[in-house]
Amino acid sequence: MRSLASQLAPRCARAYARTGARRFAALGDHFFGADGALAAEPPHVDHFALFGVAAHFDVDGAALDAGLRRLQNRLHPDRFASAPEAQKLLADAASARVNDALAVLRDPLRRADYARSLTTGDLVLDDETRQAPGALLLAVMEAREAVDDAANLEDLAAVVAANDGDVAAATAALREALGAGDLDGAAERIVELNFYGKIDAEAREAADARGFGELPRRAW
Repeated sequence: MRSLASQLAPRCARAYARTGARRFAALGDHFFGADGALAAEPPHVDHFALFGVAAHFDVDGAALDAGLRRLQNRLHPDRFASAPEAQKLLADAASARVNDALAVLRDPLRRADYARSLTTGDLVLDDETRQAPGALLLAVMEAREAVDDAANLEDLAAVVAANDGDVAAATAALREALGAGDLDGAAERIVELNFYGKIDAEAREAADARGFGELPRRAW
C-alpha cells in the first residue's frame, strides 16, 4: 500500500501545474493576483503547502514557525493601512485563513485527520455518524467510572497515567497507518484518540471541580 505522501504527490503536482509554478515561488503568493493586489478568490492551497511544510503526521515545528512569520509579514495589517477597504477585508480574510490552518497543524490529532482528508475528502472528527467499536466504548466507560469514583488526586492521576499509555500506543499506530497509506486504520486510531482526549479532559475537570489540585501536565 502506498504511503500518504506518495498518494498526495500526484494531486499536489496537478494543483501546482494548474496554478502555475511561478505564482507559488514564495509562501503566500497565491493570495495575490498578477497586479500585486490581494485576490478576491485566491486558488486553494492546502494547509501544509500554505506553510511550506511536508504533508506528514509529524510536522517540523521550526519550519512551521518560519512559514508563519513569512505569511504574517506579507499579510500584516500595516501593509494595507492605506489600501482600499476591499483590500483590507481581503487581508483580514487571508489572515483568518492562516490562523485556521495553523490551529489544525498545531494539533496532532486534527493534523492527522486533515492529512488523511487530503486523500479521502472527509474528516473523521466531523463525521457524527461514525461508530466506535464496542471494545473502545467499554474501555471509555470504565475510565469514566474511574473518574467518577476517584476519591483524591492520586486516583485521578492513575486514570490519567493509564490514559497516557493508551494515547502513546494509539499515536504510534496512527503514525504507522498514515505512513503506510492505511487510511481506514488511521481513521480508527483518530476515533480512538479523540475519546482518549475526552477522558483526559474529564479527569482534569473533575480534579478542579473537587478541589483536589492540579494533575500532572499532559505527556502528549
